[in-house]
Amino acid sequence: MHHYGVFDFGLTEEQEARAARLHRDSVIIDLLFQGPCSPDVWTEELVAEVDALGSDDLFTVAFFLKERAIAGRFPEYKALFDASGVTTAATGGYVLKDKAAVLGAAHLLARELQAFPWLRRARRADDIRAAHEAGEQAVWGLVQTNMLSPGNLDLIDAAHALGVLNTLDCAYNTMNYIGAGCTERYDAGLSHFGLEFVRRCNEVGVIVDTAHSGRQTTLDACAASSRPVIATHTSAAAVFEHDRAKSDEELRAIAGTGGVIGVYVVPFFLAPPDAVNPTIELFLDHVDYLSDLVGWEHVAIGTDWPLALPYHVQEATFAGKLGEFGFRPEHGIDNVTRTLDGFRDYRDMINITRGLVARGYADKSVQGILGENFLRVFEQVNG
Repeated sequence: MHHYGVFDFGLTEEQEARAARLHRDSVIIDLLFQGPCSPDVWTEELVAEVDALGSDDLFTVAFFLKERAIAGRFPEYKALFDASGVTTAATGGYVLKDKAAVLGAAHLLARELQAFPWLRRARRADDIRAAHEAGEQAVWGLVQTNMLSPGNLDLIDAAHALGVLNTLDCAYNTMNYIGAGCTERYDAGLSHFGLEFVRRCNEVGVIVDTAHSGRQTTLDACAASSRPVIATHTSAAAVFEHDRAKSDEELRAIAGTGGVIGVYVVPFFLAPPDAVNPTIELFLDHVDYLSDLVGWEHVAIGTDWPLALPYHVQEATFAGKLGEFGFRPEHGIDNVTRTLDGFRDYRDMINITRGLVARGYADKSVQGILGENFLRVFEQVNG
């Protein structure tokens, strides 16, 4: 049986007690939370049920555990959420394309909120604080797949009003009407429509995200925005070069808006494919670098891993389809079931807190990185 939250940082008994207190008392926000999940929950019965779906659609299978929990058939969902210590998580997984997509996301969120009395919709920063005080959780709306086209900017207003849109990426890896993604061949930056997009987000109260956006698109978004810009889940290219990582120039630009940079725990974005036993220390290396470069006040967590799927479903879902997500062989995504030693699932979230303590961060810095930094941005944009 796997034991969680025990990665060997060499902490003293006093440091362990401090980390436990910080993790318990802090508002913890994951800027890209795949949902309470674990490779350990997949019994033969659950695997047979998800296999019976016969779907090769990522969104259908990714929401399987949530749908089961909504139906009252997966009580472990709440237990896993509690075990992570996370106060607030991004919904993720939504696509902003048309009215049907917005209404579908809103319907799922409404069902989720009705089924889980312990879950609150986070419209304002105080909603998150209240959830923490009550020992509950809150959820806010993040959209990565931005398929907006000229003439439908009003979808931003509608999705925000319905509670499914608080953060929206400019472009997901490839090029769209707004700008270019980080794996695109060329990046000319924001289009004229892209400038309108940023202005509308600023007006409505939607945080502009650049996690999957290209270099010039990121820089343009930072220059055009009157509100903080963020990167929900990325890394520092200076530590490990990858298209999903951001240059020092981009990182400084994001911090210059007052925004934050979330660091992910995705192994193949933090180390080469042949790395032996990549650990959570890699995540902490990026946190250290960002803290030195732009200040810990601009660092956050955006784990983006692990996926809420059985291993064979992950492999089948992604096999031969990485191109659809804008990835190519040189991006080193050759093992989609791999996790960092020290972050197997969200019960290992405390290892992040323990690791920050091990790296010598003061209490205020730890609390900032765990959630207060993003909470500041959320409050500035949403109140």
